[in-house]
Amino acid sequence: MNETHSTGPTSTASHKGDVGRFLATARREAGLTQKELASRVFVTESAVSKWERGLSYPDLATLGPLARALGVTEGELVSASADDRGRLDAQQARVHRRWRGALLWTTVGAYAVALVATFVTNLAVEHTLSWFWIVAAAVALAFSLTTLPLLVTGRRGWTTFAAALASLGLLLASIEALTSAGFLGIAGAAILFAVVVIWGPLALRSFGSGWLRTHSAIISVVVDAVALTLMLAVILGAVGQGQAFVEIALPLVAGGFGLATVVVLVLRYLPMRGLHRAAIACLVGAGIAVTAGPLIDGLLERTTVVLGPVDLTRWSDATVNGNVTTLIAVACVAAAIVLVAISLRPTGRDTGRATRQGRPMPR
Repeated sequence: MNETHSTGPTSTASHKGDVGRFLATARREAGLTQKELASRVFVTESAVSKWERGLSYPDLATLGPLARALGVTEGELVSASADDRGRLDAQQARVHRRWRGALLWTTVGAYAVALVATFVTNLAVEHTLSWFWIVAAAVALAFSLTTLPLLVTGRRGWTTFAAALASLGLLLASIEALTSAGFLGIAGAAILFAVVVIWGPLALRSFGSGWLRTHSAIISVVVDAVALTLMLAVILGAVGQGQAFVEIALPLVAGGFGLATVVVLVLRYLPMRGLHRAAIACLVGAGIAVTAGPLIDGLLERTTVVLGPVDLTRWSDATVNGNVTTLIAVACVAAAIVLVAISLRPTGRDTGRATRQGRPMPR
């Protein structure tokens, strides 16, 4: 048996003593004699005695079998101390793996039983497969949300989302095919709009190139406008209001997203200070507050656009809307003025630069 004998300084001898004491304690806790431990790691009883007396180290090739025989880790043998934190982490990892395996096999078994039972029942009752496809799509949706994340390692969130979206589409299509309710187009357009609005910006940042990520804000606005237009066209067409889409919905979408595009362009691309961008956004907000209501009313009622009357001394039914929008607009303009004033104040950096150049600061 190869042994590493003590030839180093006092610190080495001290560490050997620590290792020996740790080995002796671990052996007694494992209920082993020196002879039994020696037989398990294929060394002599004399070698074990030398380890425990601090006269030599175990050979590197012996660390693995020795750690397994004593129920400790190789790191604990080397450091001659119990790694309670490491043991706790390892125990939690084992518990997590057992829980994950139990959940995986339980859900897979439950889904398999449900599919088989539904398949047999549908054939036995109707002698064909009809509502089985609805159950199958529902099971696929549940599988994608509960079990699929346990099986996927890379891009787990996006894979789960894509599978759930596809399963939801199959579920709606199977219900439509069985009932002929005529809602598939409306539901599909609404789901598409929600997906584009919520997940579109995240998709651009996750999968887009550098150019797409840089311009993700304006791209998201344009794509959202297209998705909203499509949804309104499908819904209004399904209820027989195609004329309303052309005369009301389309102008509203164009106006609303036109303003949103202006705001995004100002905040994202104008080559000016951030406070100046915010001031311009406040001015745009003031314009929206004054004109949005009358424009929408004019489109809905198909009348001439007229601004509401304003009289801050009288708050009646005729003036309350105009008064409120006026106060909002005034607040937005005041905020823009304050932002510009703050931006014109000299900063500490400007003061230091002027002092170094020997110029007086402007008053």
